[in-house]
This record gives sequence, structure tokens and C-alpha cells, in this order.
Amino acid sequence: MNRVFSLVAFLIVALSQGAASAQVKVRAAYGTPSLSQVVFPLGVHAGMFSRQGLTVEPLYIAGRSINLLLSGDVQFGFTGGPQTVLARISGADLITIAGLNRLGQMIVAHSSIKSATDLIGKKVGIGVFGTTADYGMRLGLRKLNLRPNKEVTFIQVGDVPARIAAVTSGAVHAVVLSSFDKHFLDQHGLRLLAETEDIDFMGSSIMTTESYARANRDIVIRLLRGVVETIRFIKAEPKRTTELLGRIYREHDHAVLARRYQMLFGVYPDYPFVSAASIQSIIDVLKEDGKIKDAPPAQTFIDMSYLRAVEKERQAAGQK
Repeated sequence: MNRVFSLVAFLIVALSQGAASAQVKVRAAYGTPSLSQVVFPLGVHAGMFSRQGLTVEPLYIAGRSINLLLSGDVQFGFTGGPQTVLARISGADLITIAGLNRLGQMIVAHSSIKSATDLIGKKVGIGVFGTTADYGMRLGLRKLNLRPNKEVTFIQVGDVPARIAAVTSGAVHAVVLSSFDKHFLDQHGLRLLAETEDIDFMGSSIMTTESYARANRDIVIRLLRGVVETIRFIKAEPKRTTELLGRIYREHDHAVLARRYQMLFGVYPDYPFVSAASIQSIIDVLKEDGKIKDAPPAQTFIDMSYLRAVEKERQAAGQK
């Protein structure tokens, strides 16, 4: 009997070691530290991807996720919708496999700006031209009845920390931030001028190349399982999630972290499917701005079959 127990113990150890060695390494780039794209580093810290047999290396590389994907330096990217759509129209081998259907941007201003008309003749800060921040600023200004690049001047400032520094120092009078980052308003004495939450527009997308997805379907599905599990973790484990957010953002203020978690809770649906309508909105804006004349059907920019497979297998297992 002891020999049987010994053999069983040996097999358990051998199997666990084999599972560990079978871990597939992938790299995933994200372009902003905003809550809308924190799913990659949070999922890594929470161990959600490792449970799926993936060792995910999250890389924060502002504005370069697409280039890294196309060069093969990373296998997955989390970036803004407009860049993805433009790149695919230009012939890039990109496909969106999940994402958010809202632009989720807000215009915040220096405390000296009391109303939208105070921005006339002033400078406003975005990340990089052609990014989600750029579109968020332009669509937000339209809601304020201001003409982008005519009544205000756009300045490329950089990532979120750089934009915060620019508006608080007075280098620009307003900047665009993610709507999920409202904690910055009180933290830096900023004034909220406009939001784009009611605009159907793919604000963030998880993407890969079509060639990689076809050749590595199992890995794509495993990554999306990890994303879905991370979303469930966020909603089911508030204390642990808040602790991990503190580690990711190097934040120790409990009040700030509590607000950050409250915002994060509502960011992701259980299954982040992207609709063709949110792609069409981007195409319409690109046409309106004269950046494109025509585009393929919106449905061809996305492939939800991988995420749908994850949803079906979870439902079959009796999981939400």
C-alpha cells in the first residue's frame, strides 16, 4: 500500500512539474496605465493567466503596441480603436478579439478654466495624434460646441502622467483623460468639462494578428479565458484587487485606491465583446475628417469567435 501511495505522490509531482514546464510565454503590450487597459498587468499579478498555462509579460509601451505586434515582438496588444482601424485599412494584419464599446474619455481643465468658452484660443493636450485620446478630445470639444484645431490648439503631450503634469503646470489649459480616471480631478484640482460616455465608439481593443490567431487558436482562447477570469476576479475580490492596484500604480493612499477600484468595477462587462457598430462609428469619423475615403465592412475588423468560444465553454460548465 505504501508503494501505491508513493507512486501516486510521484505521479502528482511529475504532472505538476510537467504543467509548469508547459507554460507558454507570450508578451502583451498596453498603451496606457488607465483603468481601461489595466486588465493585462492585473491579470498577471492575480495569477489568472498562469492558470491558463500562460506566462504573460505585460509591457507598458505608450503608443507603440501596433508596431510591436506587426514586428512580432509581442503577440497581443491593448490599444485604442482608431489606431487599430486605420492600421487595418492600411493593410495591417490586425484583428480585434475583445474590447470596450465606449470611447470612455473626458476633457478636464485647469482650475482657471470656468467654462468651455474659456478654452477658446487656448492649448489642449492629447497623447498622440490619431489615438483614442485625440478622438476623445475632438468629440468632447464638439459636445462643447468648440471647433477642434480652430478655436483651440492641439498639443501632443504624451501619456497620462505627462498630460497631468502639463495641465497642472499650466503648459496646456485642458487635457483628455480616461473617464475611469476621475480620481485625478480631486487629486489635482481639475475641472470636468465634458465626457464621451454616450458615444458608441470602440475606445480600447485587445488585438492580435490574424496570422498568429489562425496558427495559435488555443493560445488566443487561453488568453481570453485569463481576461474573463480577471474581470470576474475584479468583481468578486474587491480587497485583493485593491491591493494589486496599489502595487501596479505604486499608490499607498487608501482613499485613492478605493476610488480607483470603484471606477474599475464598472469598466468591463463579463464578456468584452466588440460590436460592429462601435467600429462603424470610427470609420464614419475617419471619413468625416478626410483621413479615408472608403473602408471594408465594419464586421471584418473584429473576430469575436474566440471570445464566444470562451463564453460557451463557461456556460457549459455552469459558470457565469
